[in-house]
Amino acid sequence: MATLKERLIERENKEAPFRIGLVGAGQMGTGLISQMEKMYGLKVMAVADILDTRAVDAYKEAGVDPTIVHWREDDVAKADELIKSGQRVATHSSEFLVNIPGLDAIVESTGVPNVGAIICSQAIEAGKPMINMNVETDATIGYYLTKKALDKGTIYSLVAGDEPGSIKEIYDFADALGFEIVAIGKGKNNPLDRSATPDTLKQRAIEKKMSVKMLCSFVDGTKTMVEMTSVGNATGFAPEIRGCYGPNCKVEDLPKMFVPKSAGGIFENKGAVDYAVGPAPGVFVIITTDQPKIKKDLNYLGLSGHGDFWCLYRPYHLANLETPITIAHVMLDNVETLNTKFVPVAETITVAKKDLNPGDIIDTLGGFTVYGMIEKANVAKEQNLVPLGLVVGGKMVNPVKKGKAISYADIELNEEQMIVRLRREQDKMITGS
Repeated sequence: MATLKERLIERENKEAPFRIGLVGAGQMGTGLISQMEKMYGLKVMAVADILDTRAVDAYKEAGVDPTIVHWREDDVAKADELIKSGQRVATHSSEFLVNIPGLDAIVESTGVPNVGAIICSQAIEAGKPMINMNVETDATIGYYLTKKALDKGTIYSLVAGDEPGSIKEIYDFADALGFEIVAIGKGKNNPLDRSATPDTLKQRAIEKKMSVKMLCSFVDGTKTMVEMTSVGNATGFAPEIRGCYGPNCKVEDLPKMFVPKSAGGIFENKGAVDYAVGPAPGVFVIITTDQPKIKKDLNYLGLSGHGDFWCLYRPYHLANLETPITIAHVMLDNVETLNTKFVPVAETITVAKKDLNPGDIIDTLGGFTVYGMIEKANVAKEQNLVPLGLVVGGKMVNPVKKGKAISYADIELNEEQMIVRLRREQDKMITGS
């Protein structure tokens, strides 16, 4: 059988590269274009971003010949002709981009929950494969999007390279081999500071040349929580406690700590999702087996272990630079990296970052008002807690103290947002009413 690269070369030689549309040309989106320019068989042919000339600038930074980039070409038929002739299109309109017939698949890379809901639902409705880099959207309505894609005869997937995808790849490997999977998780490299705001992180963001809101969502733990929610829902692994345990440890400590208490670890039972502060940027899966010969072989092979538990650890994830692997598998084989096929077991709930009062408006993820915490889905439902992905633009109607979870009764959601409407549809799917 041909390698993935050989199959992509064959595709390019026999037909043309798969034509990909990208929404969101920030740090992640621009890196994705750049990586795909070095590959066969895949090319980003249309880019949408609402900011100034960012879509054009992304092509430029990726090394695309500027003479073939057509800026603000907002006629669908003309854009389709340009793309099929090998030209590139840049626009402000994501809705326009999704409706270009010649695009083979859509990639979402904005990181904004409601925008992700709009793009994913539009692409799926159009019957296009949807590759989602927006884990914030997936943690909120991933079950709905997966089901709708199946109904439409297309595919929805999160991506290789982001932690959920990287964990799922190891999980699938271990699961296929017949190992019992005890825990799954990631390393967190930013010190956890739930009170972090764009103001406190402004200088660090400048030094790192990254969005201050993105950095803030890393530091306040929101990003980790939504990532753990998505991979938990894809595997059926819920957190044992709200927010996870998140111990500080080294890589060699993982098979000692991420195991049941009966074996000296932190968990009451097997089958949890969690994170560790320290072993970053890696991801891990803890395995066990009851087969004596396999135990001997795991020790002989030098796999990091403790007692009857071993750690499958990958010391890196390449984020957007790995995303083309998912795109290739989706386009060539209709195979996703991960999605939520079963009823969700985890939820990212909303917690007040400061004292919130009636009339306060929730600003943004990685902002001044709220952060995310992972919780068991059934607990979130029982306590009527509002998912984080729904609250941006919502207005508080009850006071909520700093550090307390926000319930549906505490906030007036922006009902005009697509993600709010789709979450209500997802809830109906689950309850059957």
